[in-house]
Amino acid sequence: MEGFDLSFGRGLKPSFDAAPGKYRRRIAGVDYLHLKGRQSGDLYITRDGWPVASSILPERWFTGEQFSKPGQALAGATGAVYRVPVAHPVRSNFALVVKFSRFGQDVGLTVVGRELNQDTEFMARVDHAEFLPPFEEFGNLMRLRSQCRGHFVTKAPLAIYSPPTRYLAWQLGRKNHLQSTYARRLLASQSPHGDDPMVHYDWERIYILLYRWMNGMDAEQACNAEIISRDQMTAWTHGMAATLRNLGWVVLDHKPRHLIIRPSSGRPLMRNGSPVLGLVDYELLFPTSA
Repeated sequence: MEGFDLSFGRGLKPSFDAAPGKYRRRIAGVDYLHLKGRQSGDLYITRDGWPVASSILPERWFTGEQFSKPGQALAGATGAVYRVPVAHPVRSNFALVVKFSRFGQDVGLTVVGRELNQDTEFMARVDHAEFLPPFEEFGNLMRLRSQCRGHFVTKAPLAIYSPPTRYLAWQLGRKNHLQSTYARRLLASQSPHGDDPMVHYDWERIYILLYRWMNGMDAEQACNAEIISRDQMTAWTHGMAATLRNLGWVVLDHKPRHLIIRPSSGRPLMRNGSPVLGLVDYELLFPTSA
């Protein structure tokens, strides 16, 4: 058992801001508490994840090579993404989205929408697309979350876990020539904290991103279930892309599967005549100014 001490040796779990300074990290604009497991795994818990830290510890859902609880692969996901129910002292239906980072791997994209295919700047970015490394994915998402209130909701980023098991780069599908690029970007994104060591990617280990599960169903599922029409699915997908661009963001593989709607009595939940929408899948979320 990996084992992580949420009390930092003090017996009682402190508040996020009261945690000892040597455990604090700030990476890509996001604050973390960095815990080291007994078997040398690394767990980086965000401010959003700290209140539910006891429920997201790897021992609750992961045992080195497999899920310790049944994980349901998410329909339509192109990577290894799972919904995993975990015990929570108050919320009986609490669940995680467990996403295995694909950074360093080849990206194969299908661009949906005629207008996007005709956008030469956008297509140039698609041609050179890279999956975001884990800390950059959380960093971009947290920036977006600070802007999207009133437009749509996103999943809350809770933690990044890197188990101690080591692999060869080819087993993980990573391209070695990208290693130095990601290393430089990670170092540049950190704020030094006294004599504490900087965080580095370990090219021989996997990284697992933990998000809080968002209730609802994706737009394609809703269309197939005749909860929304195909015209609504198309219009809302393009509308979300437009909203993102107005906020200064783009999802390079944007599609109906990334939109979450909330059915209510067989109809999509609406507010002031507009659908209540969520956006999921952030490994290709980039600022348009980049």
